[in-house]
Amino acid sequence: MKFIKITILFFLLSQSVFSQLDYKKFLGEKGKLTFNKKYLYSNAYSYKLNSSKEDSIITRNLSSSIPEGLLTSQYEEKLSKNKKDSITFEIIMNSRLVVAINTKQIYLIKYRTRSKESISENLIFKTVKTSTNWEELSISNEEIKILEQILLNSNLDILFQFYNANNDPKYTDINRLKSLVKDNGVINTKKLAEVLKQNKTELSKYLE
Repeated sequence: MKFIKITILFFLLSQSVFSQLDYKKFLGEKGKLTFNKKYLYSNAYSYKLNSSKEDSIITRNLSSSIPEGLLTSQYEEKLSKNKKDSITFEIIMNSRLVVAINTKQIYLIKYRTRSKESISENLIFKTVKTSTNWEELSISNEEIKILEQILLNSNLDILFQFYNANNDPKYTDINRLKSLVKDNGVINTKKLAEVLKQNKTELSKYLE
């Protein structure tokens, strides 16, 4: 009887990993932020906060019609080897930063990969929406590189605290630095990237 219970539990856990949510629903409305006024739209989204534990971990290939699906295309061969009772490779989703620049929508996805042998450092995958299609963004200009650095050196909580006009006593270091990253109350991405870089050690305690 004990063996049967363990087998059933393992099966349910395996099923939960494979029954992931539809990533098209991950709009991240609750994470909306305002950066430089030149952006028509900006948004920060945490996969961990807005989805279940299993759904922030990708174990199968997704449709290439969405940014997350284009990311899985980079690891198609490794993901295809996963079985319901044997997961050998995972993509651990962390957060997403979205900005609208001119007529293009840019997605930056922060993630790590994990196999039985190792786990990677944080990585950034970039996509751009032109007309109705998503494409991988392989070339980064200076502006995109700044956004990459912001995402790598922060998380949604840190970004919100810099954005928030009110000071939270639990984030004394961020409260001290807020005035250095804003122009007339709006976050300047170049200043934010520099402050995050220069104060990486002090702010590391706020990272997950």
